[in-house]
Amino acid sequence: MEGKEHHRRTITTTSFLWLLFLYVTTTSIAQGLWPEENQRLSVGIRLFPACISADMKLAEKRTANGKLRILVLHEQDRLQAGVVADKLQELDQIGGYPLQIDIVSQTSIDQYKNQQIAALFITSPGIQSELFDNWVINHHTLVFSPFAGDVMRGAVAGLHVSDRILPIVNMTQAKRGAISFKPFFLRIAKTYHE
Repeated sequence: MEGKEHHRRTITTTSFLWLLFLYVTTTSIAQGLWPEENQRLSVGIRLFPACISADMKLAEKRTANGKLRILVLHEQDRLQAGVVADKLQELDQIGGYPLQIDIVSQTSIDQYKNQQIAALFITSPGIQSELFDNWVINHHTLVFSPFAGDVMRGAVAGLHVSDRILPIVNMTQAKRGAISFKPFFLRIAKTYHE
């Protein structure tokens, strides 16, 4: 009798772990992101305000109505971008300026090229580095990506994960885009030079 009970508990535990594994993996796949990317995105949402607030020309990047327009950029997952946009909108303001958050896909971003954009928040890994270069160099826009390797590929700011999580700034790209950061921020951030 005791052997059957042990066997039943083992099956129940195994079934539970299997169902948990399926839930986690299908949830991540449904969102298009792996668990590490989801974590980076969550941390990025919390770190983004510090990065944009450190932009020394932030006041110059306001729209005509005094708002900071932030584009939340996605490749194909508008739902994920919507979650990020909602979290950013909850902040209400950054650096003392009210926010205007727009969700935009990689294919439709050109409609904003003649508008004042304070920052792009990347919500999909693998966005083309040419897009980073275009918005940084031609529009002087702070491109923020929480995904691994994107700062090395041309985003201006993102996450550096080691024994602690720090902002990372691509100083070469920031210079190309005439983006300068407050000194206290650069003392905290990890810097990257191409």
